[in-house]
Amino acid sequence: MNIKVSVIIPVYNGRETIARCLESVMGQTLSDIEIIVVNDGSSDDTLSVLSTFNDERITVISQENAGQGFARNTGMRAARGEYISFVDADDTVEADMLEKMYGGALSSAADVVQCNITDIYSDGRRVTQLKSVDETVTVTDCGDYTDKYFTTCRHSYEVCNKLFKRVFLEQTGVKFRDTKKYFSEDLMFNLELIPHIKTISFISAAYYNYYQHENSHFHARPKERLEAVSSLFFEYIKNADGAMRDAASYTAAMITAYNAGQCAYIDQDAAAKALSSEQMKGYINAALKRNCKPKHRIFLCALKFLPVSLKLAAAKKYVGRWE
Repeated sequence: MNIKVSVIIPVYNGRETIARCLESVMGQTLSDIEIIVVNDGSSDDTLSVLSTFNDERITVISQENAGQGFARNTGMRAARGEYISFVDADDTVEADMLEKMYGGALSSAADVVQCNITDIYSDGRRVTQLKSVDETVTVTDCGDYTDKYFTTCRHSYEVCNKLFKRVFLEQTGVKFRDTKKYFSEDLMFNLELIPHIKTISFISAAYYNYYQHENSHFHARPKERLEAVSSLFFEYIKNADGAMRDAASYTAAMITAYNAGQCAYIDQDAAAKALSSEQMKGYINAALKRNCKPKHRIFLCALKFLPVSLKLAAAKKYVGRWE
């Protein structure tokens, strides 16, 4: 079989959701796929649930618990498809997701294809996460691209809503970092991948269903998340080249402010420390030299010049997605 897409699903103690996830992937209208489930040291009945599925396209790889990032790397090493997709074990995908994205990849000759995301809440609300845009972008300046697309969340920080050309990933050598060290290994992966992207195609349709949980990896422990994100940017910018170092400072200023705004609701001291740090001041100064959107420039100037109490108030109002 000519495998068009390898779908990689890392799972850790996912007995409650892995069946729902797998059924949505197995039901894809694009049938020429392989499904690589990486059992990342689960201690519950995840393996028992997986054993109930009888589909020759499914391969289960078990490893000691290493975190979601390293589990994805395991799946990437085993992948044989033309393209690679990542799906989280507690989420689902629409039936035509891979067909539409694979078709888009072929028609645009893109290294990466991105679709939209639907956030699904426990009360039944469904919210489209990203701004709707159908566009294929040729990247000639990675710094300019970062300003226009990454910092503004058009290029989202997730990997689950993207399709990657496997040869492209192999040529870049970019791998996922340690989830236990970096709170958002997706963010680091995207940052490290951007300088290599030549063509990316955006699809406005929302094909990925992201289930929101109050105790999820993203929503839990805002103070720890703020500290981890700060460390992530510090390490990335320290090692990045000129174009990405400067552009990533703009991204760092916005994302640090976002996380500080979240943290401020439970720990104002930690949020104030982050917003007033020398590191944050450096990000803001570098960002203001970039091609900032006017509202971003106003917001960053407020964070630069206002007293701490008003910085906190501004950050708390800015905890939604930005464009």
